[in-house]
Parts: sequence; structure tokens; C-alpha cells
Amino acid sequence: MLSLFFVDELSGSKTQALDNDEAHHAIKVMRLRIGEEIKISDGEGSWVSGPISEVGKKSLKITVTSNGIERIKKPELVLVQAMTKSDRNKEMLELITVAGVDRIIPWQADRISKWQSNSYDKWSTSIKEASKQSRRVNLPKLEKVMSTKQIIEQMAVNVCIVVFHESADQKLSDLNISQSASTIYLIIGPEGGIAEGELEIFKTKGGNLVRLGEPVLRSAHAGFAALASIQTKLGRW
Repeated sequence: MLSLFFVDELSGSKTQALDNDEAHHAIKVMRLRIGEEIKISDGEGSWVSGPISEVGKKSLKITVTSNGIERIKKPELVLVQAMTKSDRNKEMLELITVAGVDRIIPWQADRISKWQSNSYDKWSTSIKEASKQSRRVNLPKLEKVMSTKQIIEQMAVNVCIVVFHESADQKLSDLNISQSASTIYLIIGPEGGIAEGELEIFKTKGGNLVRLGEPVLRSAHAGFAALASIQTKLGRW
């Protein structure tokens, strides 16, 4: 599988340039040379690929021999992730990106540390790195940090809300997901657990409280398990 790199916009011509940090990684870190083939994406599903035709100090070009576009499948998979401890955020983001999350909402839950001024940039970098590793041409969309109220307000009518909680009676395997659902929201709480008031808000909106199994997963790992399970229920995996 071809190494993947990202640009803000594809040229649409017979050649495609790669510069800045992406070119530096290709030239200096991976030591790619003329003739080697790579794939370049705009992060929104469109991609081109072909052999490297020029290599400069801080940029390179490829001759485009193939191109395509990958559409996001429906229902959209949205992970509402309570912020984990800072040393676990990168691992969490790597896991949920490779598991196929479409959109990520950082959740300012009651029992959690505050969102930092540089958190968005750090999360974006981790998502991009994981997308390159997993050859994802659609970068997961990262939303701004939201409170419980803000999350509920942006939910449409025809959505499925799945709240993962260790005390839930229903297993995820027993949950029926409506085929008309345009979006599935997966709610992952913090290490301290989802507060009762937050649970009531999600239940009032129609949220389904479910558990993944008997073992209690860390918040940083639960999103991956939830996404993998949902992907299987949808028949994608």
C-alpha cells in the first residue's frame, strides 16, 4: 500500500506538488526518491497517486497516474470523547482514527480536567499522523470542545445515541440500530465516570445506555472497542 501524504487542496492537473512538513517527512525522514510512488490526499476523500518526478530541498512533485474519491459511509460515526489524561490522548486518538471514526467531539464532562489552549492543535496532529499510518484519505473531523448541553443541541432528530456505561443492563450486542439513522453518536465518559445529571440529559434525548462487557475499559481505550463493535454490527468489518 502506498505511503499517504496530505495537502490542503489538490491541483487537479497532471502533476501534484507536496511541500512544507509533509514534503520534509517524505524527503528527509522516509528518504523517498524519484520513481517511487506515493498517494496524496486533500483529507476530504479525494486523492491522487503516481511516481515522484521531482525532488527539491523542501518540496517534491509526482506525475499523477491514478486518482479517486472515497465517500463517507452512512450512518456517520461520531465519537463524543471525554478528555483523558494528557499522556493518553495521543493513544486514544490513534486508536479511534484507525477504527474508522468520522467525527470527534471533545467533551468537557463534569468529572474531567479542562481543555487546554493547545489541545486542539495537538489532537489535530495526532489524528493526521494516525490517518497517514492507516492510509485514511478522509481525515476524521475534529470539532471544538463542547459541553453536554452543546452536544445535545447539535444533535439532529434521526440519530442514534449510544451511551457506554458500566452499570447499564443492556449489552451493545442487543441494541437495535435503526436503518434510518443518519448518525450514530458514541458517548465515552471520563475515568471518573459519567455524572448522573449527564446520564439523564442523554437519556432524555433518547440515548441508549449499554455496556461493552464485564471488564471496565479505560476511557482512552473504550472508544476503539465501541467503534470496532459498531463497525461489526453495521457489517463493515
